[in-house]
Order: sequence, then structure tokens, then C-alpha cells
Amino acid sequence: MTYATARNVRLGVAEMIRPPWRIRVSEGARVLQVANAAGAAGPWDANTTPYMVEPLDTTGSRHFEAVVFVGPARSGKTISLIDARLAYLITCNPADAMVVQMSKDAAEDYSKTRISRSIAASDELRSRLSPRAHDDNILLKFFRSGMSLRMGWPSVSVLSGKDIHDVLMTDVDNYTGDLAIDECFGLALKRTQTYMSAGMVVAESSPATDYADGAWKPSHPHQGPPAAGIAALYARGDRRRWYWPCPECGERFQAAPGYDGFALPPMEELLERVVLDDVQKMARHYSLLHCPNCGVGLQHRWKDGMNRAGVWAAEGQLVHADGTVTGERPASRIASYWLGGVAAAYQSWESLIERYLQALRTFATTGEERPLKTTHNVDGAINYVPMAARSASDPNEMKERAEVWPAGTVPAGVRFLIATVDVQANRFVVLVLGFGVGESGQLERWVVDSFTLRTSKREDGSGGFLPLDPPKYLEDWERLVEKVVSRRYPLDDETGRSMPMRAVGIDWGGKAGTSVRALEFWRSLKERQLHARVRLVKGEARREAALFRETFPDSRKRRDRKSGSKGDVPQLLLNVDRLKDTVDANVKRAEPGPGYYHFPDWLPEAFYAELTAESRTANGWKNLAGRRNEAFDLTGYAEGLALWLNVPAINLTTPPAWAAAWDDNPDVRAEDAPPAAPPRTRTRRVIRSNYLGR
Repeated sequence: MTYATARNVRLGVAEMIRPPWRIRVSEGARVLQVANAAGAAGPWDANTTPYMVEPLDTTGSRHFEAVVFVGPARSGKTISLIDARLAYLITCNPADAMVVQMSKDAAEDYSKTRISRSIAASDELRSRLSPRAHDDNILLKFFRSGMSLRMGWPSVSVLSGKDIHDVLMTDVDNYTGDLAIDECFGLALKRTQTYMSAGMVVAESSPATDYADGAWKPSHPHQGPPAAGIAALYARGDRRRWYWPCPECGERFQAAPGYDGFALPPMEELLERVVLDDVQKMARHYSLLHCPNCGVGLQHRWKDGMNRAGVWAAEGQLVHADGTVTGERPASRIASYWLGGVAAAYQSWESLIERYLQALRTFATTGEERPLKTTHNVDGAINYVPMAARSASDPNEMKERAEVWPAGTVPAGVRFLIATVDVQANRFVVLVLGFGVGESGQLERWVVDSFTLRTSKREDGSGGFLPLDPPKYLEDWERLVEKVVSRRYPLDDETGRSMPMRAVGIDWGGKAGTSVRALEFWRSLKERQLHARVRLVKGEARREAALFRETFPDSRKRRDRKSGSKGDVPQLLLNVDRLKDTVDANVKRAEPGPGYYHFPDWLPEAFYAELTAESRTANGWKNLAGRRNEAFDLTGYAEGLALWLNVPAINLTTPPAWAAAWDDNPDVRAEDAPPAAPPRTRTRRVIRSNYLGR
């Protein structure tokens, strides 16, 4: 029996030794057959998704070791970067390849429904498949050229011990294996390293990982959110974005991820309207994409033409109206791309907005966020930040209403000062708030000072001083006496008068040893008669507890407690959650009035970031992003101390002497003036009856 003709054997051997075709990847990928709009199979057409041509061609560049692509679902990214890249490898540049899916089941399904169908639909691909039946398996296929195609998933065993020319990772943000995305990407780079500059790793996905920093704002138009996964891989590359021309003015603008280009109303208004209004009508109304240059609302019918004229530009590059790109790309061996959902070829703008509004309606009526997360990820191509993590206060708005008065002085209106101290492992963070009467005639707040103490008075042996170490050294706490407890702030009136602290609150939680040193410090203040206005403060865990409660804890009979409490040191337990509710409401006030916060123009931006670092959740205030939040904590403590002083009950027209206006306040005096003597009390004359002695 004859199994093969000499011609077939010759052709099979020729396929193994044929040199690669030196053509662009997008040209070689045309042998791929894909379903067209009519449902029939047709060759892959770069004109359908023109934004995919450059990323696909870059996979054949020896200048890069990886291509990372972030984009929406139904944008053609998988067909182009995985299927089309494989078609090029099989027909033009045979080399071992691996497709890494999110799980083993997904890898098997991808092989059956995508790879096998693509090979069967294309004469070019089918003719290159090995004729031996055992070479065509679900997870491993061989071709006449000797090329192997593996199906893999994120596992150490799958991505170890192999030399692979191309590792093509798809849907990476949904990987469920035993490897994190960064680990998987690193192993993939190792698999291609043997091929040096010819090796290539491709990672593509819609963003699916959340991030918790609700106050985050991009510092550059090409910067992605601080999220893990594909967003982190994108940040490692040269960060390219898609720029297309406005049909009205001709200027270029970015097809940015998300929904910012649609001029939607504020979130508060949207959440109300999606419940009451017709969502489809709203979607039709807001489906105009506004050009940021001329402000014209563009209809969806212009999108195809805009895409055909679009260009990619990396971070730091400039795109001109004629489509030329100037400037240098960031130096990176990773070419990274991020395509906004507005440019997706297979979804209209009206559909994009309608899905977003429908998800908002679900959230507004049920509190369920999963549809909202999904539409952000697969439609808008943007990472989702949970509603609970979104800062309700705008730090920029606070900064914009900052006022002018000299740093380190007490501005007009302040009647008394409250200082709060956050004790860290190597520093004291201090906030000084002034409470007084503003132009509204109501009780308002002023940020008088905000600073950090980092250096002790312990010498380091070389003329300097050692860093603070509050948990270990009681003498380090002495810095608070000079800088906080006994400090007086000059008034902003050039009279030489100054104002002392009316109350000082010191948070005594934290690193082991801190509570013991805090108690010892308060006792040392008592010995010097400096203790009366100083209280150690601590957060109360129960939200239903009182706003503040003064206690004298005694842990001597508790074997599980080693705080050093003996019942002799007063402690203020503060309901921090409810006090922070008060702070949040007060700092949001845009106009002077009860609780209004006055900010000086010399405050750093970091202060406002700390003040808005936490988010209100169903379980109270949470620092979901793990950002610094000392300013928010300290303002909450200050509100608690104000309650301890019974400030809300003060009649501002007839206040106690320590809360009086400067000219009537005995605490306000010149630095060299002696303290005001306490008011003399008239001795009561006692007349005894002669009968009492009988």
C-alpha cells in the first residue's frame, strides 16, 4: 500500500526548511477566516478594527519583548492579537507558541471553539496542519513545519521548563490559576528568552481588577488607574493611547477609557434620574461624544471614519492635526496600549451609555454593584472603583477656597485652640485647630498649624540628634511639651499677644509600648502641673456608644492587659465614626456657617489628601486605599475634645472667659506679660448666733 507520494513527502520536508516570509504581521494574518457581519466566514480585515493593526504589527518587532493591550470586550483584540498572530506564525514564520487562557477548562474550550474552527475554515491553515491524527489534540497541535501550538493556563507546571517563541496570554485579568498575573507574565518572558529578540509575549484583556483609591486622579493623560493586573502591566510599558480626529474642528483627541467624554450629569443626579426617567431616552440624549477642543457633540455615525484616521501615541508624544506624531517614547521593552470603549468597533455609543445607566439603576434600586463593575470593565474599558471607596469630599474644592493669613499665627475670629497628636512609631503628627466665631456669627473652625515632629533631643554622637522613638523613650515625649502643650501662638494683629492651647488630645494607641509611655508622660505632666488640659484619647469601637466618655482605666487586675493603667490617668473614649461624620459634613460646607472649616493657603496638598483619604461604608469609615489619613483622624479627635469642653453649649454672646474675644480673654496676652490673676472672690462674712454655742 502506498501511504504518500514522493511529491507529498517533498512538500512536507520543504515546509520545514522554508525561510520565513518577511512581511508585516497584519498582512500575513489575512489567511485567518473570521465571521463577518453577515454571519459568513471571511478573511480577517484590518479595516474593521484599524486600531489593532499597529499592536499586531508590533508583535513582530525585535525592539520589544512584549505587547500589552488593554481594551473593551468586542473590540477585536483577541481575534487580532491571538488568532491573527497565530495565523501569521503558522503560515509565515513557524515557531513554537502557547496560548494561555484563564483556566484549563477555558483553554480546552478556546482550542475547540476558536483554534480548531479557525484552522478548519482556512485552506492555508488547514493545509499546514500535520496529517497525523495524534498530532491534532485539544491541548497540543503540531504542524507540517514542526511548529507546536500548546494550550495553557496560569500554572507553574504549565509555564515552566519550556522554550517557546510566542506566549500569547488572553483575558489575563480573569486568570484563576495558582499564579498571580505578574508572576505569570514573568514566567512567560522567561519562556521566550531563549529566542532573544525574536521571542514575543502578548498579554491582552479587559480590565477586571478594582482599585480602592477613590480620590485618585491621573497625573498624565496616558496614566492608568492604580490597579493590579493588566493595568499594572500597561504601566510597565510605553503607555500608548488612541488619538482620532474631530470631524468638526479637525483636532486630535484621545479615545479615552471610561465615560468622561459624554458630558454626563454628576453622579448624585444620575442616581436619582435613572430611577425616575426613561433610561433609553437618557442614553440617546447623552450618547454624543464631545470633542474636548471645540466642544461639539459628535454622533456615533462618525466613529468608523474617526477610527480609520486614528493613530497611536505613547506617553510624552504629541499628536498633530494631520496625524503625525512627534516626540520620544518612554524607554521600555514593553509596548503597551490602552483603548477606550468609545472606539470599540462592535458597540455603539448609545449602547455603551445605556448599559452604564442600566447598571446605575440596578445600584440605585438594590445596592448591587456587580453590573456597574462589569460595564466599566467590558464596555468602558476602565478599572472600577467601588462606590464605598469613592471620596465624597473633593480635596481640590477645599484647596481652592483656602484663605490668606500668616503661617503659625492665630487668625481673626479664633477664640481658643485645640491641639491633637497622632503618635506613630517614629514621629508625632500634630494638628492645631482654632475654634471661634466667623462672619456668620456661628461657631467655625480654622486650621492654625499642621506639622510633624521626627527628631528627638537624644544626641547621635556626631553633632546631630537621633530620630524619635516614642514607644521606647519617655524623654522623646518631652518634645510635645515645648511644641504643643506649653506652646503659644501669636495673634495675627501685630500686637505681640499670643494664645495658648485650651486642650490637647494625644492618641495613645499604636505600636507596643506606646500606651505605657503615654501614661508615664501624662503623670510627668501632672507633677509639673501641666496636665489639666491634656487628655489621652482613644477610639471607641462601638458606633452606638456616646460621642465621648471620660474614664479612668485600671488594668492592674487584668492579666491580658499590660498598658500600665492604674486608674489615675483620665482617658477620653471617642466615637470616632460619628465624629468623622461631623468632620465630613463640616469640611463639605462651601459657605461660612456652623462647623465651616477655614483652610490657609500655606497648607500642602498632602493635608487635603489625608483629610479625604477615608470612605464612608456600611461598617463605618474605612481607609480602603491604605493612604495616609492623619489629618482626618486628628480633626475627629479635635471635635471630640470640643465636646469634652462643652463647646456646643457655649453662648457665643456671653461665653466663658477662655472662649471670649481677644480683648476680653484672659488667656490672650503678650509673651512677657504675667498670666492674668484669677478673679477675686469676696469673702463672705459669717455671723454666728450666740445661741449656737449653747
